[in-house]
Amino acid sequence: MEEGGVNVIDLTQADESFVKELIGLGADELRECIQCGKCGATCPMALAGLEFFIKRIVHAANLGLRDILLEDSSIWGCQSCNRCVEICPMDIKPYEVIQALRRAAIKVESCPANTYEGLRNLYKFGHAVFPKGFEERRKKAGLPEKPPTALSFDELRKKYQEVLKQTILEEIAPFPLD
Repeated sequence: MEEGGVNVIDLTQADESFVKELIGLGADELRECIQCGKCGATCPMALAGLEFFIKRIVHAANLGLRDILLEDSSIWGCQSCNRCVEICPMDIKPYEVIQALRRAAIKVESCPANTYEGLRNLYKFGHAVFPKGFEERRKKAGLPEKPPTALSFDELRKKYQEVLKQTILEEIAPFPLD
């Protein structure tokens, strides 16, 4: 929140149970962050001028600011470049913090609608995203509407889905895994 041109964090919103939840969701080294800023110096989100970039996200996660993090779309803006992971002197794996936050957001259905479609497509077809608008073109060329994947083979599809059922997707999927 901004007061008089200064960014102010309301620490009464801190939730230690959220920090523990994030650690349980894969942000194992979250508490090791020393806020050196190296991750932010390499983050394309920061370089693009976004206010909430990896350093601030990790800081807010360490403070347990659940509502701020789950209501802000910044965690979905991460491009998964892993520059932050490569440069972190404390080896906290900042990208894993982003992933843990995304998992927490999905659990409470606080994410962009296309995230659900992507998860569903990944589970059903092996691709999270299919280019739209090319179905007719593909048909005219004698191709299937959707590009084939390893999951086009029933046996492989079932094995792939069994592997996904053994991940956190089983717990957080907003659709049935059948």
